[in-house]
Amino acid sequence: MRALLSSCLAVLLAGCVAYNDQCQPLVENPGERVAFIASGTELFLDRPNARHGNNALGQQAADAFAWVFEETEQPVAFAVVNGGSLRAEGLCTTRNIVGSGPLSNGVLHEIMLFENPVQAVDLSEKEVVDMFEHSAERLFAQPAAIVSPAGSFLQVSREVQLTIDCAQPPLSRVTSIKIDGETLQRPGRPIDQKKFRMASSSFIIAGGDGYTMLANKPNDASLRNAQRFGGIDSNIVAGYLRQSEFNESVERGFRVEAGRITFINCSVPTRPSN
Repeated sequence: MRALLSSCLAVLLAGCVAYNDQCQPLVENPGERVAFIASGTELFLDRPNARHGNNALGQQAADAFAWVFEETEQPVAFAVVNGGSLRAEGLCTTRNIVGSGPLSNGVLHEIMLFENPVQAVDLSEKEVVDMFEHSAERLFAQPAAIVSPAGSFLQVSREVQLTIDCAQPPLSRVTSIKIDGETLQRPGRPIDQKKFRMASSSFIIAGGDGYTMLANKPNDASLRNAQRFGGIDSNIVAGYLRQSEFNESVERGFRVEAGRITFINCSVPTRPSN
């Protein structure tokens, strides 16, 4: 049942009917709290807010992908999550907004319903730059309305500081990249001199959402699968949030961190209707 619901939602997100209980939860403990959304904060899940700006849950998911490799022989330098993997369409409810307070395991798994494996792989500096340029390629410049934003836009882990100028031509919009304080594309340094280890979903690492610069990575000798929590993205995020400070109280809950990606001359998502 779970596989049927996930596949139908993931492929169609409409028009798929299971002939028993299509509202059956995706996890055995759907009511379990995994974290708090901070007091005074709302989690926006509509497409503009998931795919055209810093997103609070997207950031936590990226942090979780990095965290799951921390105690391995090859920890990662950073992690990314495609905005298209965050869904407002649940099993029986569309939720554009999740308000302040407890975030349940069931809701988390409906938001991240694709159940992709999480992997880590080494990237050259050029691959990192090209990847982030592709992420920014389809952002809308002011004053254009944000219409059908691309799911390829990447949310980033806390190790990344990225500046995007939407007034620049596509594929030339990323004006600054820092990973763990190190600036990429420094003058005088060959662009492929250093490798950066990255975690993401198997979908992105296989070149999905147009990430053709990563398409050969599944055959890369450096590729490793996450081992904890079955290696699955939503389970890893749930495990990370459970043990984090964000699960202690609503006052310590998670909220969006605006400084990870700085947007210049880009259209700004508005608060959605629920």
